[in-house]
Amino acid sequence: MADVWYLSFKAVFLPTTTMDSQTTLANPTPLLCLDFTADSMFNTTLCRGSRPLYTLSTEPQGSTTELMSAGAGLLLARIRRREGLPETTSFPNINEGEDLQLSEWLRPCTLADGSEAHLLQTEVGTCLLTRHVNHRLALFTEFDPETPIAHWARRNDTFQLSLIFYAGTQDFYAQVIAAFIIVEQKMRIAEEDDLMVVEP
Repeated sequence: MADVWYLSFKAVFLPTTTMDSQTTLANPTPLLCLDFTADSMFNTTLCRGSRPLYTLSTEPQGSTTELMSAGAGLLLARIRRREGLPETTSFPNINEGEDLQLSEWLRPCTLADGSEAHLLQTEVGTCLLTRHVNHRLALFTEFDPETPIAHWARRNDTFQLSLIFYAGTQDFYAQVIAAFIIVEQKMRIAEEDDLMVVEP
């Protein structure tokens, strides 16, 4: 039923010129901005200003990626990629840390215009992670399909990748980070495949 319900979400968020729309799309001050020290979904450090908060590391074989707290070194999320088997993810505070099939935790769905998105169950209810015309990738709650609670951003001066969080996300940062890096990597692979198709 959730997949059907989410067909009411707008698949493309185009800017408009009306004052009402501009007010609706305006976000409050970000709660947290995490800068990626490397433009990688496998190995990087996520910093708040100059302070490292999280590390993302992947074993050489590329089968397991772990999100850790930079200070205490606590495991916050683990993503497993297994050839011939479903991808899984796990979080210490969800399902007693047991592996969850990726397709169950981050459920694919189709929007009204035929575009693909993902449903994510969080502490604030069901959220929708979808492509965004301005932010590339953005996360919305079921209560407000217009204003994202998290999205990608790039600084104009350095083109540095950042993940922006807004109020309401503080209890599930790890889930949001994991969802973004998983979907972003899939998007990059698809884009590379498309480039290979068009190249002579």
